[in-house]
Amino acid sequence: MTAKPWRMKRFSSREILQGIEYAKSGGQALHVWKGCWPNPKPRCFKDGEPWGHLLDQDAGRLLLTALHLGVKMVKISNPGKQTQHVDLCGRPLERAMKECKP
Repeated sequence: MTAKPWRMKRFSSREILQGIEYAKSGGQALHVWKGCWPNPKPRCFKDGEPWGHLLDQDAGRLLLTALHLGVKMVKISNPGKQTQHVDLCGRPLERAMKECKP
């Protein structure tokens, strides 16, 4: 997959509203958290390890970016809503963090 994220920017867990606004303006917002994922959690999510949400209002671009980052089973959460996102952990999350704008 050769799709590159477009205007992906990282936001902390305290900047949820700013990230949603950024995604609404046409960018991709990566929210990164550390700590526990609420149960039940996917097997790839480990307690104490960082995890994130990649928000994007463009579902097609969100899908392509998730595949580009290495997500094997892409599930778009909250489709069609302002909080439409894909969950990231492990290597896909590491790749996303490296590709984010400062």
